[in-house]
Amino acid sequence: MDIVLAFAASLIPAWLVYMFLVRQDRDKPGYKEDCRRAFLYGLLTTLPVAGAAIPLYMIGNLAGLSESNIFFQQFYKDVILAALLEEIFKLVFSRKVIKKSVTEYSSLDITAYMILVALGFEVLESVAYLMESGPIHVIVRGVTMMHGVFGFIMGRFYSRGVRTGKKIWYVLALLVPWIYHGLYDFTLSQELSGYSDLFIYTPVTLALLSFILVFVMVGFFLKAKKKEEYTVSLRQ
Repeated sequence: MDIVLAFAASLIPAWLVYMFLVRQDRDKPGYKEDCRRAFLYGLLTTLPVAGAAIPLYMIGNLAGLSESNIFFQQFYKDVILAALLEEIFKLVFSRKVIKKSVTEYSSLDITAYMILVALGFEVLESVAYLMESGPIHVIVRGVTMMHGVFGFIMGRFYSRGVRTGKKIWYVLALLVPWIYHGLYDFTLSQELSGYSDLFIYTPVTLALLSFILVFVMVGFFLKAKKKEEYTVSLRQ
């Protein structure tokens, strides 16, 4: 019962952010529809992630990865199968939202869509943690909103790429969230926690940073909606 209550409590921050983002351009025709589509696509993102991870995991085992050093095993599992696949598919589905957008989207809108895709993924992924995590872990996941922060970082870089036409921003839109995500998952691994203090303090530091970035994200939207560079239409 405690874990169920913890899970319900962990969804509150995501729900608040969802409602906050939906209201940002509520007077723009089609914006709310795009936001709902983004969240739905985030839920659907879990399917191709799982579909790609399973065969890649089997290929890794056939290649002898299961018999290799624990560091290589965890790197492959956390940085490649988890972080990289998840960020790739979140980016892919975010692009689908943008292409199917029914409104004149701006940099601010693109960032909102990518956060919502990430939140949709995070909500469904959290269900899996119910079986293997305690109440505290579940609540920490909800409060730090790691995937939402990854989506915010991705959206900021990607929207700048759309605005400037420079490909480096598209690369950073995937690279930076992947590194952040991969480092967090890798250093959080229980199998590695006994080797060095690095694997204890790093995930705590990154989780704290994520918690701070949630407020940075909210502040960005409050300020950016008053600036033309973030609100001008980017639709070609």
